[in-house]
Amino acid sequence: MNIKQLYRNYLKDIKLMQLATCDDTQPWLCNVWFVSDEEDRIYWISRETRHHSLHIEKNSKVACSFHKNYNQGLGHEPAQSVVMSGEARRVPAQECEKPYLLYNTRYPNLEPFQSLNSFLKDKGDHFFYELAPTKIVWWDEINFPEQSRQEIHI
Repeated sequence: MNIKQLYRNYLKDIKLMQLATCDDTQPWLCNVWFVSDEEDRIYWISRETRHHSLHIEKNSKVACSFHKNYNQGLGHEPAQSVVMSGEARRVPAQECEKPYLLYNTRYPNLEPFQSLNSFLKDKGDHFFYELAPTKIVWWDEINFPEQSRQEIHI
């Protein structure tokens, strides 16, 4: 069983990511719309003035979580989720085309919201951010009920 394929397929059904950041002393958790690429890099857009963006500017170490909504809870239905940690950065303007195309495919309202040209010229209200994971944990009670925590080595 290919664990990477399992969690990559799982992520196709999820659009909202929980992102954890921290400045010098205070952690912060927020939700952002995301896309991922074939190397498991995660991209999202945000304003530079948001709490999490300011944290990333000071401390690039972040963590994130992806999960579906489970209505019944513990013991009633097997669950799955993905957790990642790694280094985040604001994507330089000249590297924005790839995340833009991924994002626009998944969220077709991106084009009227902010054009590719504005990202490439580093203008506009929003900017792309990228998480390069250094650790991925696939938690899967469906395919691995006896050992649900599967760590993927990067």
